[in-house]
Amino acid sequence: MWKHANVLPVPKESILNSLNQLRPISLTDIIMRLFERSVFKTEIAHVTRHAIDSDQFAYKEGHNSIMALIKCQHTWLRWLEGDAKYVRVLSFDFRKAFDSVPHDILCEKLKKLPINPYVTNWLISFLEDRKQRVVVDGIETEYLNINRGVPQGTVLGPVLFSIMVNDIKTVNPINQLVKFADDMTLEVPGNENGDTSQAEVDSIQTWSENNRMSLNMEKTYEMIVRRNIPTLLPDPFPFIKRRTWLKILGITLQDLPSKWDLHFDEMLKKASARMYIMRVCKYYGFPIKQLDMLFNTLIMPIITYGIELWGGAYFNKYISQIDKFINRAHRNGYISEKLNIKEISIKRDKKLWDKVIHNKDNALQELLPDKLNRHLRPRGHEFELPLMCDEWLKNMDEGKITGLVSLDIKKAFDSINHQILMSKMKDQFGIREN
Repeated sequence: MWKHANVLPVPKESILNSLNQLRPISLTDIIMRLFERSVFKTEIAHVTRHAIDSDQFAYKEGHNSIMALIKCQHTWLRWLEGDAKYVRVLSFDFRKAFDSVPHDILCEKLKKLPINPYVTNWLISFLEDRKQRVVVDGIETEYLNINRGVPQGTVLGPVLFSIMVNDIKTVNPINQLVKFADDMTLEVPGNENGDTSQAEVDSIQTWSENNRMSLNMEKTYEMIVRRNIPTLLPDPFPFIKRRTWLKILGITLQDLPSKWDLHFDEMLKKASARMYIMRVCKYYGFPIKQLDMLFNTLIMPIITYGIELWGGAYFNKYISQIDKFINRAHRNGYISEKLNIKEISIKRDKKLWDKVIHNKDNALQELLPDKLNRHLRPRGHEFELPLMCDEWLKNMDEGKITGLVSLDIKKAFDSINHQILMSKMKDQFGIREN
């Protein structure tokens, strides 16, 4: 009975139009899951921590989806600040990834890991002779034998899938691959001489053929990230759709890094739809404490997800929309006090920063700048401050700085009264005019 599972079809989207929108989650016996967790912590975790590469951000301590997105965006901007004219971003999707893992190939990869041979044999036995049935609204089907795939909903299933795709690598070490379970993003910089994306795509297709896992080309897309200047774009792949935006791990990213229109539109649309629940609950007399709890549970996670990534967007154009939304909820009596989105963003940034600098295994450690090699006055960190790229300031919409400052840079410098400035410098530094 430990290898028997009830498959519950969980909807991926709110409106169901086809069976492909259902995710099969296997519910196994609770005793088996506890035993899996015990085996994983004592025999497998210390091996996979080092064996599974840092490009996998799922099911690993010190890694999450926001860190994966930050690494992607950081890499794009670093390349564009260098000699890259554009960055090709390709989002790959495997067809029924967890359900199509071949057991024989996975077992061969397990044998190559420095795991206790007895535990390896137990893992192989864990995959063999499994049975499952579908349970919907109390109706049960007959048990069927399964000879491929790793069961979702188990403790070991996600780890085994990470081992399966761990050997997908870039051909050129300059390029970057970011994995989050079965979501895989390939990033390739390009200039006037072209790029190496064709070799990377061919390599991924070859891997999928050799490992008998099919790529879903209908859900594989490409986006060209570029500066806000006219750029000659490369020819598209004949079998991959090109878009001006990609939804990666729940965040809609656009081809211009400073644009967040699509993400904010979708985020506020979802939050506004859930405000109806607040309206109904207030109508039926819910106390303000319960309304606060509902707002923080149903709506704030939508608003704050990924704020570490988009929190530096233009305030007047983007961030202020959230403040207006929260103020409207306060005026209507749905929350007891106003929430400041800038304060929330600063707290979340500080929390992420502390995680990165205090954990050597954190996924973003490699993005930290070099440490100072000279003594300065005490401050909150010991790293070199990165330099701001002048070209990005020149190409920003209306010359505005992202984040907390919103002013025209050129006008700000032109408006300085040089006589007053010289007077203050003389008073403070004892500077004399020639």
